[in-house]
Amino acid sequence: MLTRTCYGLARGAPRRVFLLCSYVNRTFHLPVVCCPPKRHASSDMGRRLSRLPGWMDPYIKLARYDRPIGTWLLYLPCTWSIALASPAGQLPDLYMLTLFGIGAILMRGAGCTINDLLDRRFDQQVERTKLRPLANGTISLKNAFLFLGFQLSASLLILLQLNWYSIFLGLLSILPVTVYPLCKRVTYWPQIVLGLTLNWGTWLGYSAVVGYCSLPVCLPLYIGGTIWTTIYDTVYSHQVLLSTGVPYLGIRLCLVSLTP
Repeated sequence: MLTRTCYGLARGAPRRVFLLCSYVNRTFHLPVVCCPPKRHASSDMGRRLSRLPGWMDPYIKLARYDRPIGTWLLYLPCTWSIALASPAGQLPDLYMLTLFGIGAILMRGAGCTINDLLDRRFDQQVERTKLRPLANGTISLKNAFLFLGFQLSASLLILLQLNWYSIFLGLLSILPVTVYPLCKRVTYWPQIVLGLTLNWGTWLGYSAVVGYCSLPVCLPLYIGGTIWTTIYDTVYSHQVLLSTGVPYLGIRLCLVSLTP
């Protein structure tokens, strides 16, 4: 039987990791290439936001403004559909891209706020989330709801710049945004709901440009985006399970075994 164990050298030694493999009565060591740690965009953003007044820090963390990756994951599907709706041979409308960029920042923050409002009691019991502003009491429920109201109101102002068809679609997006945190309590597959939520922009971006949704264009894009989200969130969920032992995000949908 082949067994595998990863180990590193002593602290202070060069960054090298070896794979200890045992097969029958033989043991051998295989060096594994380790890339130096990269500086993430979230750390850069966190440093910039740290210069803001101290009272803003809990709200920045509540909306995850210091972790912009979630905003990009919400914004990218919008850009895909805006590009597909653009006339052949022309670049996507910069005005629409800007509107949806601002909207993605606001709605991602609102979604995180809704998530933490609904999950605050559970977050208090999990090591990874117990320091979130609502879980540790840094922000009161009243202030959290006021902050959520501000984000949703600002998002509505952005939405009102679009046509009525798109305004209706945008208002409908509140439903999956609210349902997603609740799905984590009743199913092992909330990644699918997250995919349906984050890729709503595939419909909204297209309709904002042409005034309607074309099923042959938007539906494949929506399904493909949902599958993409399901895959990367499943990978993330497995990492959370390995580091914390908490399968709350559900990895049963696409379990990746790391042991033979």
